[in-house]
Amino acid sequence: MHNELERFKRSCLTLSQHRRLCTGDELHIPAPDAWPAHVRSEGDLERLVSAAYKLWREKWKLDVGFLLGDRRAGSAAWEFDNLIYLLRTARQHTDNAQATARWGAWTRDSSGGHEPAGEDDWAACGQALMASLNNAIETLCKLAAAGRSSEPFRRGWQAKVSESVQAVLARVAGDLGLHLHPKRRDYYVREVERLWSRHRLRPGEVAVDVLACFAERALVSEVGALPCDYQLILEELDVLATADAVAVLRLAHSVAEVSGARGEAFLKLVGSTWMALRLDASS
Repeated sequence: MHNELERFKRSCLTLSQHRRLCTGDELHIPAPDAWPAHVRSEGDLERLVSAAYKLWREKWKLDVGFLLGDRRAGSAAWEFDNLIYLLRTARQHTDNAQATARWGAWTRDSSGGHEPAGEDDWAACGQALMASLNNAIETLCKLAAAGRSSEPFRRGWQAKVSESVQAVLARVAGDLGLHLHPKRRDYYVREVERLWSRHRLRPGEVAVDVLACFAERALVSEVGALPCDYQLILEELDVLATADAVAVLRLAHSVAEVSGARGEAFLKLVGSTWMALRLDASS
């Protein structure tokens, strides 16, 4: 797999150079010691599949989406996109029959037409996956090279990059009047990336709008301590162990943050606000 790893490094650097010239920012390239260097077992192959999935469908998600656009037919990049999705799904969701079948068929084909049994067979699978990934990256490089001289192409790629998690989080934090310490910012970036990595855009959805929604949820979800035991609130409103309990506590946190009330005054304010909202909802 050494030759494919060297090819991988060169392809990543080439694509990063295209991205820098078009957008001003370099592409995320995995550190050499963070990338699986050997495949000798099924577990090794699973780790390589996971690394490739995270790079292609998470770290490079916006870049891949921009460069490929709707050019699905006959593209090594689209073929890899489908392959890595099914291989990762097969190991994460064993009840997915289509993905499981693809894993079995692909590993057999990659190891010479039989079930992988030893180190050489699994090494052949690793070699095949890296070759497929490299073909996909080189397809992206060709698309980037062909479009790089076009001003609309460069503007389009730069606009897509501006939809990055970091950029969207900074904008939403500014809208909320929040000034985030770098460590807190990195924490929220990871939270948004976690939500984003599990989301596949649906027809009509715009990536930047979805990211903004995730950023708002992450930034607003952190709340301070309630001024009393949560069970007192649930008992006061007679919602303990009911479907309304979570909604009441969300309201209680908001009331505490806005009003600063404590003790009996706080409980009464939560109760009156809850009743007012329920009456408005039922009218």
